[in-house]
Amino acid sequence: MDHEVDRFLLNMPQKALILDIGGCWGWHWRRLARNRPDVGVVIIDFVRSNLTHAKNVLGDLVGRQVALVHADATALPFLINEEFSGFDGVWTVQTFQHIPDFKKALLEAFRVLKPHSGLFVNYSLNVQPPLRWLYQLFRKSYIIKGDVPGAFWLARASEEQKMFIEEVFGSKVSERWSEILFTPELHILFPGRAGSRLGQFDSFLSNNFGLLRYFARQHSFHCRKQ
Repeated sequence: MDHEVDRFLLNMPQKALILDIGGCWGWHWRRLARNRPDVGVVIIDFVRSNLTHAKNVLGDLVGRQVALVHADATALPFLINEEFSGFDGVWTVQTFQHIPDFKKALLEAFRVLKPHSGLFVNYSLNVQPPLRWLYQLFRKSYIIKGDVPGAFWLARASEEQKMFIEEVFGSKVSERWSEILFTPELHILFPGRAGSRLGQFDSFLSNNFGLLRYFARQHSFHCRKQ
């Protein structure tokens, strides 16, 4: 995901302010001071303990380039007015997929983005036909949309979500497929380790075309506010 973060930051203007919805432990931004010392990030999360852990992960970045806020993605605590025109980017990874009211969360993200320039990026779990087939082979449930028993709500990335994003944002959505090799479901974790060459190759495989999309763990939507 470091490669995906870098791509996102390349699309941010100087002195940009980013909202990370459901930022959890904040590890996506651990290299922020080195890569973009001009950028600020506000991380919100509904689970307070995640924010407590983020302080340990991010260290002195908290209070300097990163702010941690306990908040609900469907009712963001940010007012848009003459003093604050909105965020330059909204970044969210595997958070909207766990919110039953996807539309409400999306409308809130749209509301707090700057008009005519704000970039929205949402990563969700992808529908992987090969993995779905393996689940069926071993008589395990492969949830595309619904409750994961004893765990959480899950709605994998879908054409329906893409169409709603385009409707709300008034612009075309571009798509990417990432984490081709990294597959925790099959205990293939080593591509996700820091400094892994296989992980670097995995980031090279991430793209917006080709058959690899059927193997990718993540499917992301990218769109600018008009």
